[in-house]
Amino acid sequence: MATSKTRKPAPATSPAEAPIVSSTTVTLDALARELGPADGAFAARTYAGIPEEDLVAEGTRIDSQSLIDDVPQFVASARRILGSLSEAQRGKVRMPEALLPLLVAEAGRLQAMKRSHDAAATEVAGARAALEAQGRSAMRDGIAERDLCYDGLRNALGARRMARVDAVVGRADSPENLARGLEALAAFIDETRRADPLQDAKLLEDYGVGAECAATLRATAQRVRGTGSVQIDAGRRVTQRALDLQDGRVTVVIEKILRAFRSARRVDGTILVPELNKAAWMFEVRSGSSAKKASAGGDKPPAGGDKPPAGGDRPSAGGDRPSAGGDRPPAGGDKPMAGGDKPMAGGDKPPSGAGEAQGNAPPAQPATPPIPGAGG
Repeated sequence: MATSKTRKPAPATSPAEAPIVSSTTVTLDALARELGPADGAFAARTYAGIPEEDLVAEGTRIDSQSLIDDVPQFVASARRILGSLSEAQRGKVRMPEALLPLLVAEAGRLQAMKRSHDAAATEVAGARAALEAQGRSAMRDGIAERDLCYDGLRNALGARRMARVDAVVGRADSPENLARGLEALAAFIDETRRADPLQDAKLLEDYGVGAECAATLRATAQRVRGTGSVQIDAGRRVTQRALDLQDGRVTVVIEKILRAFRSARRVDGTILVPELNKAAWMFEVRSGSSAKKASAGGDKPPAGGDKPPAGGDRPSAGGDRPSAGGDRPPAGGDKPMAGGDKPMAGGDKPPSGAGEAQGNAPPAQPATPPIPGAGG
């Protein structure tokens, strides 16, 4: 009897997963096409009231390329997080929709400015190198012509008559000094030829240091002086200050976006915060809230932690806390304890747990001031 074989059911196919987009495929240009142009009126409101000098100061703290590299993935991450939130969660991220397109537009402008700035810098460096090469060539030619002329004059006139030549030839430690020496030699040749046209003039011609040599010396001097005085015109369309200013504009928007997500995460811990890479350090030091105000009594917890000194029996700076046992007034005896001016019943013991920071509040986290205008 034939037995039928039972077929095993085919494994259930999992739904197709969304392709993971590589960070290399996220570009500012692609984001700009998806998000559209920035709202000009919103941009004006965003930067209104922020002094230009403050933006420049912020921009000088970070390299432009770090912002350019980080913004695409930062924006893509923010969009993914927003897309995963429920309507109620999305309401906790108090961030206008126009902020992401604004960041992409500002970062795109920064990228274009950086390219122009770098291209101009490369062009200037090339022009300066070429000019320096021309200057070195002119100096070599000038020194060679001077030495040939000097030796020719010595052969023509003799060593005794070279004292004046030695006095006027000068040094070759700069283009200007070399040019003056060449012109002085040319003047000496002309004067010598005029002073004795029959003897000296012919001797100078015999040794190749006559009228033609004087003309060559002057032409060489002009070339040496010319290459030494040429200045490179940078012609930069984008100055370093303009680049720093744009850096500052980008950091202001990043700060606003981070603050919106971090605020929402403090309310709902499941809400993620978009991450930065190269520029993260600049915003991590700002991530803590500003120093909390002191409690009603005016006391702040000791720096470095929320625990009192061992035993709770040391007075704080200023002597406004009781010593061990609580039965001695602060130094001077004429000021009440900070945080309360009435002793406990019995008057001889401080409240239970004396020395602890009020409410066990965490110490104020040190943080650098926020980016000017980013708190809007």
